[in-house]
Amino acid sequence: MAYAMLATLPPVHGLYCSMCASFFYFFLGTSRHLSLGTLAILSLLVGSCLDRNVPQSLLLPNKSVESSDGDSLSGGDADNVASRVFLASALAMIVGIMQLTMGLLRLGFLTRLLSRPMLAGFTVGSSVYVGISQLFVIFGLHLKKHTGIFNAPLNFYSICANLPNANWVTFGLSISCMAVLYIFQLFINPPLRRRVKVPVPIELLIIIVGGIISHYLQLGKMYRVRVVGTVPTGFPEPIVPRLSMAGGVIGDAFVIALIGFSLSYSLASFYAYKEGYKVDSNQELVAYGITNISSSFFTAYPVGASISRTALVATMGGKSQIVGLVASIFVLLVVLFAGPLFYHVPNCCLSAIILVALRGMVAQLQELPILWRYSIWDFASWVVTFVATVFLDVLYGLIIGVAFSALVVFVRSQFSKAFAIGRFDSTEFFKPSDVYASCAEDAKVKVIRYEGGLFYAGAELFSSSVIDATGFDPRSVAFRKKKLEFAVQEADAVLSSKAPEYDSTPFDQEDIRLSSLPLQEVQLEEEKYSSDGIGTRTGRDSRCGCSCVCGNCRHSMSRSEAMNKKQEALNQLSDLLSGVPFTHVILDCSAWTFIDIVGANTLQALIADYNEVGVEVYLASPSRAVHKSLIRSGLFDKFDHSIVYVSVYDAYASSQQQLQRS
Repeated sequence: MAYAMLATLPPVHGLYCSMCASFFYFFLGTSRHLSLGTLAILSLLVGSCLDRNVPQSLLLPNKSVESSDGDSLSGGDADNVASRVFLASALAMIVGIMQLTMGLLRLGFLTRLLSRPMLAGFTVGSSVYVGISQLFVIFGLHLKKHTGIFNAPLNFYSICANLPNANWVTFGLSISCMAVLYIFQLFINPPLRRRVKVPVPIELLIIIVGGIISHYLQLGKMYRVRVVGTVPTGFPEPIVPRLSMAGGVIGDAFVIALIGFSLSYSLASFYAYKEGYKVDSNQELVAYGITNISSSFFTAYPVGASISRTALVATMGGKSQIVGLVASIFVLLVVLFAGPLFYHVPNCCLSAIILVALRGMVAQLQELPILWRYSIWDFASWVVTFVATVFLDVLYGLIIGVAFSALVVFVRSQFSKAFAIGRFDSTEFFKPSDVYASCAEDAKVKVIRYEGGLFYAGAELFSSSVIDATGFDPRSVAFRKKKLEFAVQEADAVLSSKAPEYDSTPFDQEDIRLSSLPLQEVQLEEEKYSSDGIGTRTGRDSRCGCSCVCGNCRHSMSRSEAMNKKQEALNQLSDLLSGVPFTHVILDCSAWTFIDIVGANTLQALIADYNEVGVEVYLASPSRAVHKSLIRSGLFDKFDHSIVYVSVYDAYASSQQQLQRS
């Protein structure tokens, strides 16, 4: 009943939710302990959705079908309540359809989109949001609530500005109820559970005692304390949800479906692990979906698993969903016969129950120091989601939280860098040498480990970090090597008295000089004398004054000059290749999570660059998925499949054998 008020619906609809959810889940659920029904966060999301889509009446949304003094609501107020009820049931239907569809499509993995820090920030932010919304009832303030962006700060300001108009009888009753609830939950029930499995049902006692006090002291009429009012008796008549009203709540429905499944399944998984059985995520989705669809015909709103009720079932020794069926029958008896007994129950008693129940949610604030010490990214995800939920709205808070978590994953992928690892004490194991002093790196065989996904966003970082980890850039050496090889071809052409085949980049003595410069200086020199912007010198060369029929400039060479230039180029080429510091690079692929086509192309280019300067590249221990991706990318059409090894040690042993033979 209290959570129904949180959803801005008459309290009786909370009973309908608990009755129908437990009954329908009994037939389809795979968890033995889960207790489905009203849930604080889902009730809050439903209430926020209804506030945005149903015009508010002048009275507080937290009301029953009758006012505090027993008089019937005006026609406009009754229409407002009816519109909320119809939209809530339509919302439950859409949520159920979405969950059922996701279950049939085997989309249970979608819950992984919600990281734990993000969910914790959203939960604490929602609890603050709930607390502010209940302060209206706690202080007995009859104010119109703000909706939309910044509604929580604006509502809190309205409460503070109108404190002189508060109903202090309502406030005193609220504080008394919260004090009793807190004392029982913190000091009485914990030691009592060591002797008896069933705790004192203090929430029920608060409602009973509050109703008795309200009845005999006439709190509703004498002190304007809002009470629950008339609770309809009898089984609710099935009504087909009006889906025509739900066109503007599709986004809310998806959020509620995802949050409801994530919270419920995580709770089911926890107790399944604790009790030694398994739950099926996709079957759970189907169960939640059909439960919401079926419950929507009885004017229920979206339901989820309650932590407190599920914990109570486990504590009392419940072993199957028979417990849920019995609970459903008990709630049915309350709906059929006990409705009039709730008439005089003050609304502030229900709000007090909600506020005390938030204690467990707010306790997640204790995770903040842990997150700060563990990961600044998780800490930022928590804070961003919390701030967005409190200051914007619960829906925007969740959307921003998911988006920021995805951004964090993307940004963190940019910090995955390759690093060298060494052999551990002549064993088969390879570990980072900066962590383990006993690990020694081989001067001729570089073993490089990269942890993360090799995909489009991090492909360039992968290539550059591998080069940095080896301490050698094969691309600059390959560039110089091609220059020197072409100089040798030119000299051979002169020596054989045949016109050489020229490409678009002619070579002369200056080219040989350029080949000994670093890559960046070579590019600057080429651009200085370029007529077309890419380093090609055509036509008349301003440095020598000669011209060529072919359009390319070069000095005429005698055979002796050609012989000298060839020998000089060969010497430089020999010195260049002998300066390569190692012979093998082994890439440890065991930590590669996945690879896409951009990553595969980058890997191909990197292997080709190292092969160009005489360095062999081996791939060690790729996962099955990564190996398949490499095959599909066409990597082994260019390189022999023998470059793949089952382990780093096998690749290392093969490289040592090659070194011994050479």
